[in-house]
Amino acid sequence: MAHSPEDPLTEFVALLKAEGRRGVLGLDCGQGSDGLRFVQSGIHFTGVDPSEENIHTARARGLEASVAAAGSLPFADSVFPSVWAVDAFAALPPEAWDDVVRELERVAAPGAPIAVVLPEDRHPAQDPEQDFPKQGPGVTVLRSPA
Repeated sequence: MAHSPEDPLTEFVALLKAEGRRGVLGLDCGQGSDGLRFVQSGIHFTGVDPSEENIHTARARGLEASVAAAGSLPFADSVFPSVWAVDAFAALPPEAWDDVVRELERVAAPGAPIAVVLPEDRHPAQDPEQDFPKQGPGVTVLRSPA
């Protein structure tokens, strides 16, 4: 995915549509602004956020959302065709990133795109052999293991 600092969500939706993916897990979905954009684009959205207040607002906006922490998601393995986690890493200490990436890979379908923004151009080291695309302060797309 090319870097698109103006609107990475639109670019990610285009990627999902090109790959025939019809759903996305939104990690740290907040009050659901991004979720609404996914739904308006025809992508089913399921959001999680640690804040009960945010989830209440997201649900009031008609979104499917639940309270959950990034490192312990209440979903079965391999259930989401994609993951949108662009806000998830900013509030986490770097030592937590690997665990969160592993959890995202667990709930993502094999080969699913996982969109993240990694602060300070740092990348999780869950696979030292993998060369993650570095896209400055913008979105990086990881892939769930096949």
